[in-house]
Amino acid sequence: MRKSVGTFLVFVLALNFTSCSTDELTLDNAPEALLKQIELKRAADGSYSIAYQLSNNTIAVVQEDVNLNSKEFHLSKVGFNTKEQHLENLALNENRLHVGFFDNMLDKSTKFEIEDEHINFSKGADADFLKTYGITANDDGTLQLEFEVNDNVVTEFFHNNVLGIYEIHLRKGTSTEKVFSRAIDIPITKILKIDFVNHILFGKGAAQRTERKPRVIYDESRR
Repeated sequence: MRKSVGTFLVFVLALNFTSCSTDELTLDNAPEALLKQIELKRAADGSYSIAYQLSNNTIAVVQEDVNLNSKEFHLSKVGFNTKEQHLENLALNENRLHVGFFDNMLDKSTKFEIEDEHINFSKGADADFLKTYGITANDDGTLQLEFEVNDNVVTEFFHNNVLGIYEIHLRKGTSTEKVFSRAIDIPITKILKIDFVNHILFGKGAAQRTERKPRVIYDESRR
């Protein structure tokens, strides 16, 4: 009986050791994300740029489609040291731009789609509520939205459940707060829509219209 118990204990210990070794091996062999961070920005002059950080030994092969105004960065591992911090200038074409990253190691894509109006073609100072904005993709499943408005702009945050859009409403009014920062959870769909909703008054009357610009879609649902 003692021999049977001893054999059973040895078997259990061996099984636990094998399980732990397998778990450690799985963790050690887990592929590393080639894309570490992305930050999309619009400057005060209306120009767009995207800063991104790659892991070491990673190259980005750029593919552009002039017709769609899209720029895609295809990321792959190489056997030599590479630059990690990158900055790319982007341009609107017919009020749109697309930029995407494709991680060949994780078979994962991360995309931004922007709809905006170039500041030189803006319809006047009354519609220029937003000064700058930036969106950073965090590694905790959130996006960090940071933006600055012009003087005397009232800002309200609202989630439109019907449209599935995170809205920032901007209108003329008395306000001293100009700089804002919000962490926004990425939905289970892996698609997050953000609209800046500008409330524009016509003259001194109560009539007004709303204009959604810029509009941002962050999408990591497709592979």
